Amino acid sequence: MTLQEILSYDFLRYTLISACLLGPTCALLGVFVTLRSMSFFSDALAHSTITGLALGWFLHDKLNLPIDPTLFIIPFSLFLAIIMQWLMQRTTISPDTIIAFSFSGSVALGVLIISSLDRYSLIEGILFGSIYANGPSEILRQSLLAIAVLAFLFWQIRPLTLATLSPTIAEVRRIHTRTLSLSFALLTALTITIAQPMLGALLLSALIVIPSAAAKLVSQSFRQHILLSLLIGLLVPPTGVVLSCKTNLPTAPSIVLLNILVLIFCHILPRLLQLFKNKHHPSFPLYTQ
Repeated sequence: MTLQEILSYDFLRYTLISACLLGPTCALLGVFVTLRSMSFFSDALAHSTITGLALGWFLHDKLNLPIDPTLFIIPFSLFLAIIMQWLMQRTTISPDTIIAFSFSGSVALGVLIISSLDRYSLIEGILFGSIYANGPSEILRQSLLAIAVLAFLFWQIRPLTLATLSPTIAEVRRIHTRTLSLSFALLTALTITIAQPMLGALLLSALIVIPSAAAKLVSQSFRQHILLSLLIGLLVPPTGVVLSCKTNLPTAPSIVLLNILVLIFCHILPRLLQLFKNKHHPSFPLYTQ
């Protein structure tokens, strides 16, 4: 399938637009997610969408409420993000322990509700997503999300960076680190719930974590880290969509594996450059008697 043929289909055009919107948005968010050691946090929120959707279907089926079950995904993820942040700030339990039992507990609750409703097909849709299900309303939602993420991060980039790299100095400078951390956690939860239909819970965290991790390997400054993350997020997802159409392979795994190839390349590139430099400009040890 040629690029012209791909663009001739409405659902594929929406898919490419979605990839171009969510790719850089998740990558930019991922810079701070990785620096704040929140990769597992984002993974837990991605899997919590199972419970949010299960609660929506429970109210729809058992209580016969005329509501869209997907509307419960965002509030439940935001609620879980608030609970995890509160526990991290108010208790002595280690953050990874809090994330671990929140992760397993929310997934277990969701599976129990789904089993009681006999809707096991929901689990597959949540775990693997469906990038081709994008339409005008989804594109509008993703566009608003991209604007919100960009606005928040560029408005708060200095205090957020300082709070991330040196929380003690940030508190000395009277930056409200707890409020900032909670706001960032809620923004992460919102991003994950809106982007989840693209890759699914199992693969979504790769779209957030890998571009930032790859960019960090070849960046010499924080600004380069941000710009390269954005570039990888902008180029890799639509490239994965096109490649999957041409090769008839699943789209979400193709995007993830392409991200991993970029990560491997960024890991090898500095070593290749160093070998090239040594070959053309060899250094000799000083002569000593």
